[in-house]
This record gives sequence, C-alpha cells and structure tokens, in this order.
Amino acid sequence: MEQKQNNFKVFNSKGLITLLLILVFNLGHFGVKAQVLKEQEKQIEQAKTCYLNKEYSKTIEICNRILSVEPETNIAHLLLAEVYKNLDSVKLEIFHLYKSSEISNDTLTYFKLGEAYYKTGNYSEALNYYNKYSAYKYIPEKRQFLLACKIASCKFTMYSIKNPLEFNLQNDSDQINTPNYEYWPKPSPDGSKLIFTKVREDSTQLLKEDSFISEMDSDNVKKALPAIEVNTSGNGGAQTLKDDSKILFFTACNQPDGKGSCDIYYSRFINEKWNKPVNGGNTLNSKFWDAQPSFSTDNRYLYFSSNRPGGVGKKDIWRAELLGFSDTGALIWKEPENLGDIINTPGDEISPFIYKNNMNFYFASDGHVGMGGIDLFSAEIDNYGSANNLKNLGYPINTEKNEFGLTISSIAETYYFSAARNSEKGLLIFTVNLSKALNLNPFSYVEANITDGSSKLPIKADIELVDFSSKPSQYRYENADENGQVMLCMSIGRNYLLNVSEPGYLFFTKSFRMTDANTLSDPYVLDIELEPIEIGAEINLYNIYYETDSYTILPQSEQGLRKLVSFLENNSEVKVEIQGHTDNTGNPENNMELSTLRAKSLVDYLISNNIAISRLKYAGYGDTLPIESNETASGRQLNRRTTVKILDN
Repeated sequence: MEQKQNNFKVFNSKGLITLLLILVFNLGHFGVKAQVLKEQEKQIEQAKTCYLNKEYSKTIEICNRILSVEPETNIAHLLLAEVYKNLDSVKLEIFHLYKSSEISNDTLTYFKLGEAYYKTGNYSEALNYYNKYSAYKYIPEKRQFLLACKIASCKFTMYSIKNPLEFNLQNDSDQINTPNYEYWPKPSPDGSKLIFTKVREDSTQLLKEDSFISEMDSDNVKKALPAIEVNTSGNGGAQTLKDDSKILFFTACNQPDGKGSCDIYYSRFINEKWNKPVNGGNTLNSKFWDAQPSFSTDNRYLYFSSNRPGGVGKKDIWRAELLGFSDTGALIWKEPENLGDIINTPGDEISPFIYKNNMNFYFASDGHVGMGGIDLFSAEIDNYGSANNLKNLGYPINTEKNEFGLTISSIAETYYFSAARNSEKGLLIFTVNLSKALNLNPFSYVEANITDGSSKLPIKADIELVDFSSKPSQYRYENADENGQVMLCMSIGRNYLLNVSEPGYLFFTKSFRMTDANTLSDPYVLDIELEPIEIGAEINLYNIYYETDSYTILPQSEQGLRKLVSFLENNSEVKVEIQGHTDNTGNPENNMELSTLRAKSLVDYLISNNIAISRLKYAGYGDTLPIESNETASGRQLNRRTTVKILDN
C-alpha cells in the first residue's frame, strides 16, 4: 500500500512536470504566433499606407513578404490586385483576384474578376463572373445598373465578333504615324489634306499637342508638317474645317485669353494665309473644358464635347448654332444645347463628327453598351437636334481597347479613326472604307458662280438655301467670296430653294430637287447672273405655283412669295409689272385669259402684304413670249413662268 502511494506520488510529480512543459510550450507557441500576427497586421497597415500614397513598388514588396509567410492572407491578395489594376497588369490582377476568391467568399471579387477579364477581351469569362455576381441578392443600386450594362456589353461583343463587318482595316502611312501619339484625324473637304493632332517634344523636351497637316493624292501621302499658323504655346488640336476651307476650328488649352482649361478657337483663311487664332467667345466656351469641335456643312452648328454643368454625365456632346459675324468679324453664337440622354450617358462622350449630309453623326463613348474602353458609335440627328438609330460600330472597328475620333473623307469614302491597338506604339491613325457597311445618306456639291449680268464681274452676294424637306424648313445662309463663288453641300433626294440677292440687283430664286451626286472636285456648276435694277430688267420666277387650270396660288409658293415681297419692301421706289406666261399647249385664248388671271392673283397677294397698288401692274401674255422652244418638255416648262419686269426705279 505504501509502495503504491509512493508510486502515485512519483507519477503525479512526473505528470505535473509534463503538463507544465506542455503549457510552457503552448504558451510559447501562442506567444510566437501572436507576435507573428501582430507583425503581419503591422505590415498590412504599411502596405495599405503605401497603396494610398501610390507607392506601388513598396506595396508589392510588403504584400509579397506577407504572402511568403502566410500564403492565404486575403487582404494581401486584394491589395496586390488593386495595385496591378492601377498598373494595367491585368494578368497579375486576375491571378490575385482568383487567389482571393479561393480564400474568401466575398462576392464582390466575382465582379472584380468580371471587370478584369472584360479588360482583356475575354468576354465569355467576364460574362461568367458577372453572372456569378448577379446571383447575389444585395447588390448596390448603382452597381446593378453597371452590372446590367456590362452583361449586355459582353453579349453584344460576343455577337459582334462572330458577325464582323467586312472591310480592309489599314494602319495609315508611316508619313503620318510615328512612335509618338497621333489622333483626331480630319480630312479637308476636298480630300487633299489630312489634319491631325500629334504629341511631340517641345523645345524644353516636354510633351506637347500640336496640329499637323499631310498633303495627300491618289498615289501617296506626303510627310506631315506642323500647322505653324494655328499651333499655340500650349496644347492644342482636335480641329475641323468649314466646308469651304475658309475657317478652321480647333482646341487650344491653357491660353492667356482662355475661358477654361481648354477652349475652342478659330482661324480664318484670308489673302492666302491663316489669320491669328481667335477665342470662340464667352457664349461658346465656358470656364470648364470645351474641346473637339466638328462643324456642320450647312454652316449652322458646331458640335463639341464639354464637361460644363447642365449635362447628363462627365463629358457630354453639345452643339452651338452660328448666328453670323459681328461688325468686327467675330463669330456670334447661340447658347449651346446638350444633345440629350440618347447620345450622352453618365460616362464620357467625346470626339463628335457630323457628316456632310448633316444627318449621320459619329462619336465615342465609354457609357453605352460596347466592347470595353471607349467605343465608336453612330446615330442620326434630325432637324431638331434629336438623335435616333444609335448603333455601336461593332467589331473590328471597336475592340477592348480605346477607339475614337472617327471622321469621313467625302472624296474616297474613307473613314479615319484613332485607336490604341498596340500598347508599344500608342495611339495610331487607321483608315477603312465602310460606305456600304454603314449605309450613309448620300450628298452632293453645288458650286454657284454669281456675276453681274451686264459687266460679268463677280458679286459677293448673299445666299439663302432653304431645305423644304425638313419640317419645319431649314435655312442656311452663306456669302459668296471675292470671286463670286460659293460651294453648297446638299443631301440627295431633298427639295431646296436657292435665293441669291445683293443690294442694287434683282434677286435670283430657284427651286429644285437634288437628284445627282457630285463631288467637291467635280461639283454641279450653277452660273447665276444678277441683273442691275434698271428699267426693263426682268426676273423669271419658277417657284410661284398655281392649281391646274386655275389662278389659285398653292401653299408651296410661300417661300417665293416671301422673297418677292421682301425685294419690293427693300426697294420702295421700284414699280413693276407682274406678267403671266404659258406654253403653247391648249387653246391660245384660254392661255391668255389664264395667264392674265394668274398675274392679277399675284398682284392681289402683294397688295394684301402692304405693297402699294400704285407700284403694281399686271398683264397676261399667254404663249406669245416664249423664252425656249415649245417642242420639248423642258422648253415648255421654262415657258410656264411668272415674270417681274421693272417699270420704274
């Protein structure tokens, strides 16, 4: 018994010693582990601080040190994913996000993986992770909208890649593209020049944006040279030419006379040289960022991008109406209007371009359903500035990279745009022929040559072009140059009225439907002779319309009637005879009576518009005074006319 008790004492002593040893070991172990955890937390806080200070190399170093000790430290993987995202190292970003998804059940990681795969152009994998994230019930409202857009973009892109547009995409000439960045390509209206923006080093070896011009012909592209007359001391570019190549609009930044960070400037081509650039003014420019102008061929609207308040998103597309020139030659603008939420999104919309027909519209956006980055889009702009038929231009114009700055040459139907297809080469200018794929509305050029009917000398007359096909009718105003010439761009299949006037002359008016396509280099030529206001001078009107076999004036005569009333109001001393004429079809007596009644009907209209009866006479001449042969349909058409003859001035 005593022996057992001694053995028990010995056992208790040994057990106690063992237990104490175990406790000491475990406490030491826990102490070491606690110390390791404390050191890890310290390193994590250091990594967070470095990340917030954008010290990315230090962040990477610390996180890798943490992971070498504890590979499943989730916060280290997430920090590295964010760093590599900011460094555009997408493969490494994906690696660490994937590791995080294995360690943690944080559903936001699925969304981040979707975003990362989206950037690489792996749209099927991006869609997979977006769909995984969408199954989560508690998604913030703003992210729900973004998620829906990204899912739609993936589906659209996968379809576009399977159904690409067929064309030959070309990296433009080495005379244009260099190891530097080239973008904002704009062909001149006659297609002989390409104006674009280039980034280059200035005299202080700082990078600077300037405008360059390259001469082009059917055989080759000449080396691009800087546009010395319009380049400024600051950054500039994103230019557009008025259709007659007499006004150049462009962007200039950080200028002494600037209204905001970047403004729209213009230079006028006078006496064979470009004048000193002028700021577009307080109405056009704001105290914010205003840039990337595109001017419509009807000389009416300047489209541009701006981040001014009152828009839909960050940068929006706006347009300002040109009202004319001041006495000092400055441009007068109407208050700019936003193009609305069909074009503009909460994101950025930039690089607007309005085609020659003033209907087809192109721009770049990162807010619409697209293929990633900034994509190119098309739309149609109606006469009220409203947009419809919005379309992504699809693959391979758009990719997961950035594409913007699309413009179209009216000569060879060549499309120019800028894209970052190769990270080593930066932004380059590409060309492609897309005329069939994009189904453009055709247009034509008309060159009017205006001269004095007596001396044959050129007249710098006022031009009014009315588009009847628009509802309401759209008006365009021009002035002939010192050679009496003006170039007009008109859409095919539309009805127009052309009015030409100059003080001291009878006016010219002509209604017509544009049916044939003529290029800028081979326009339809219209020779117009204005007759001085003197006794015996006559003008034939072909836009006063009557009901068949009747003297009732039709409503479509309104524009011609308005022009005649305006002429008589502006020349209050002039007395006229209103003459009615017919062709030789039908009974001569009936033709004489009808022409007389029609002339009287027009005089009655003038009297009702406050033209004194003492200034007016009327007479019908039937078919007795033809100006062309009645043997042809075209001749008979010219003989059916209303004539205004000066009796006294």
